[in-house]
Amino acid sequence: MAEPTPTQRVTTALFYFFLALLAYLTFLLFQPFLTPLIWAAVLVVLFLPWHRRLERHLGKTLSATASTAAVTAILVVPTVLVMIAFVQEAVQALGAVHPSAFLAHAAWLNQLWLWIARRIPGMSGTSLGTVVRDEAESGTTYLAQQLGGVVGHVIGFVFDLVITVIATFYFFRDAEAIMHWVRRALPFPEAQREATIAKARDLVFVTVASNLAASGTIGLVGGVAFLVGGIHQVVFWGVASAFSALVPVVGEWVLWIPAAGWLVAQGRPGRAVALLAICLVAVLLIDNVMRPLIISGRAKMNGLLVLVGVIGGILVFGVIGVVLGPVVVAISASVLEAYTQPPARPETGESGPRAAALE
Repeated sequence: MAEPTPTQRVTTALFYFFLALLAYLTFLLFQPFLTPLIWAAVLVVLFLPWHRRLERHLGKTLSATASTAAVTAILVVPTVLVMIAFVQEAVQALGAVHPSAFLAHAAWLNQLWLWIARRIPGMSGTSLGTVVRDEAESGTTYLAQQLGGVVGHVIGFVFDLVITVIATFYFFRDAEAIMHWVRRALPFPEAQREATIAKARDLVFVTVASNLAASGTIGLVGGVAFLVGGIHQVVFWGVASAFSALVPVVGEWVLWIPAAGWLVAQGRPGRAVALLAICLVAVLLIDNVMRPLIISGRAKMNGLLVLVGVIGGILVFGVIGVVLGPVVVAISASVLEAYTQPPARPETGESGPRAAALE
């Protein structure tokens, strides 16, 4: 085979340079819209089976319109209304926390704090009441500042919301064309390519659907439990429980156990027991009934990968990382498995050690 000439090498280098430049410029154009586009893609994956059935009767455009309207009515509008109520109740919720009243019912806790402080070098002799009060005031101030920033970005939020709804419509309508392009882009044999797409779709559906359904239920139950416990601002605490439920291992208990301790210190142990009992029953039902029903027959993802996806997603992408992090990990895991799995033999359809032994 003849060696390429210097002119051919320069031409090839220029071609790849302009290709990289074009890809970079395309990324810059899409970067402001990545968040709403990702949300739209996730929503379409969740509702695509239902949309497929609707498409057979209404056609592409009408079914896409109906599916987009359904997604907006079922998820988008309730989420916006809940978040508005959450913002309104957030500062009130922290303002209703009175550390001095709590410590007045738990003087033994302050004595324990002072005993520990005297025996650990470097710890100040400040009372627990002062420490808790200062931290609560700092938390209230910080949250107020953050909420002020959220209110200040209402226009940006509305813009992202509109783009999400529009993108959802086009993703529904052009889903077949988009998947055709994805199939052409994946460098796998047909059987392996279809298996990779199916597994990625299952992982995304399971990760997002199970987490959102579980966290939404936890938020609803948490709000009711806080109301039963006599703790007001139930929307704030319900949303806080829902978000904490997305973090594996510790989850919602990081809020519920301190809340029960607060009620005990306030002299209301019966309400504390009721709060924990309601929450425990809800968690048992979600983990043993709801999640298995959603995951049944679909691929599952390792719990450690979910934990890394959620926390890493929040650190890298912000709030959307709660959903985007596990989605990225799920897709990466399915593609990596496709690359590392030996290709199946066409005549037997087998892969791995047995296929190798047949050769």
